Amino acid sequence: MGRIRNWIAKLSIRKKLVFYSYAIITPILLLISMLLLAHNYRVAVKNEENRCVQDVRNISDSISVVQKNIMEMGTYISINDEVKQILTADDPEELNRNARLWQNRAPMKIIQDMVAIDGQIKSVALYPENDINPYLNCIDRSSAYLGDMERVRKQEIYKLAVQEKGKFLWQRVGRSQNGQNDTYQVNLNEKIVMYREIYDMARKNRLGYLVIGSSAEIFDDICRNSLRRPEASVVVMSEYGAELVRCGGIEDELLSEMLAATVFVPDEKEKVKKSALGNYLIYQCQDEETGTVIYEIVHRIGWNDLSDTIIFAPLALLVGFLFGLYPVLLVVSNLVSKPLYTLRVAMENFMRGDFSQKVDVMTQDEVGEASACFNRMVDDIRELIDKNYVLAIKERESELDTLQAQINPHFLYNTLDSLYWKATESGNEEISEDILSLSQLFRLVLNRGDGIVTVQTEAELLERYLHIQKMRFGKRLTYEISLEQEILEEEIPKLILQPFVENAIVHGFESADGSYILRVTGIKNDKNMVFRIADTGVGMSGEQLEAIWDKADNRKYASQRIGRYAIRNVRERLELIYHENYELRIESRVGRGTTVVITVPCGLKEIRRNEHKITDCG
Repeated sequence: MGRIRNWIAKLSIRKKLVFYSYAIITPILLLISMLLLAHNYRVAVKNEENRCVQDVRNISDSISVVQKNIMEMGTYISINDEVKQILTADDPEELNRNARLWQNRAPMKIIQDMVAIDGQIKSVALYPENDINPYLNCIDRSSAYLGDMERVRKQEIYKLAVQEKGKFLWQRVGRSQNGQNDTYQVNLNEKIVMYREIYDMARKNRLGYLVIGSSAEIFDDICRNSLRRPEASVVVMSEYGAELVRCGGIEDELLSEMLAATVFVPDEKEKVKKSALGNYLIYQCQDEETGTVIYEIVHRIGWNDLSDTIIFAPLALLVGFLFGLYPVLLVVSNLVSKPLYTLRVAMENFMRGDFSQKVDVMTQDEVGEASACFNRMVDDIRELIDKNYVLAIKERESELDTLQAQINPHFLYNTLDSLYWKATESGNEEISEDILSLSQLFRLVLNRGDGIVTVQTEAELLERYLHIQKMRFGKRLTYEISLEQEILEEEIPKLILQPFVENAIVHGFESADGSYILRVTGIKNDKNMVFRIADTGVGMSGEQLEAIWDKADNRKYASQRIGRYAIRNVRERLELIYHENYELRIESRVGRGTTVVITVPCGLKEIRRNEHKITDCG
């Protein structure tokens, strides 16, 4: 929380207004979106239930139409007088001698025409109970009925048909060969078969056993075409529990559990019963005439099942409102924060020294009062500066001009030039050369500027300085200045090498006897320049090295300071110009000499130009 508060505290007024507005409005919009999403979910669930109810009704109606067509055919055969005459005949042996009994004495031609027109019925069989030869007709030629009535009487479906006394029974018969099922001797296409025992008017005497088979593909297509969801299943059961159709991936164990444990609640409007079992919803519809029961089993609809349109509406409302709110908040926040921004800019310009800043007071609120106070403050400070500060500066400048006039470097240059020419006229070339070196050294050191010179200029300064020191030490001092041609035109701060050269001579050579060597090298390493000042002087101990950087020991080791340009001052100048992008390292051992390594980046002119841009924009 502390980090969040600090982050908010750093925001501008405009951003704070936008942030707080979003912080208040977003939860409200999120709540509205969640309520809308919940409402859409309930509507989606209700619509899905309505669709499932309608699907079950449609399946039931479609299958009922197919079954009723077959039942009408069965009713026509059962009540036909000519058929009943054959079924009630007392002389079966005489009638069996007629090979075309059913074609000649029954309306089988009409039945065949009806079957051909309908297209659904694939086989018709009529087994008389009086031992007359049965009528067996398979239209699709892919099946053949059992011809033995005694074998037919052993079937469970036959016993059930006898028990139900004239009711229509339904059963699905699969593919088989060589009499492997109870209905057909051979059956190459699956069928939905209707069974019915024909009785007399009193329902006491059995007259015949009627079997009509229709293509199971018609029933399968009706169920399959109704499935809109891949995880849904449809099961069609006969009134007596025989499974006629199953579409979908429901397994036998789950189906048995559902049928055994499900308690259906009827829908008075739709006549469809509904139940729930675990993650499933089960819809049931039973046709009153055929007794066929339709089950549709679907998963409960969850959030993952919601369509894109259901989720898109609240999310689109939330995202659209948040994006649409942003420009409005910007306009409002701009009206509030613009006077504060103007006041801030005026203060920053005033801080940089522009004392002509004034702010237009456009409102009478707290911001307007702050602007008016700023204007009065600017007037007071400018008046104070005019009265006191400017006058004091002018007095100091006058004193400085007088002081500089007293020690004008031109006087020193002219004097050294006069000495140079006198020594030359006297034929003392060594002294004249030394005087010239001293004069040029002063010109380089005292030259006015911003403190930035080229590497070549710094090298000339070192050359003149060491030439003069050569006057003192003679052959005891040997020096070498080696700088790569590639870095001579690069810029560096003025006098960052000379103090270390002077320190080497004053503290490394001056207090000891013997010959000493001083080498100054400079190379370019990638994007950096590396300068190395190495001497063979007396060196320094570890304590002395630490004391160079220790401000507390400044007085104790005051003798190690190099006049105005001490080592610490050089480091401060490097840090001021290069910030963290430099390296100053001193390595020394007593009696082994000292090595100073200075590493600075190339392109100082570009670095300074970028800093000026940042300062101007700040």
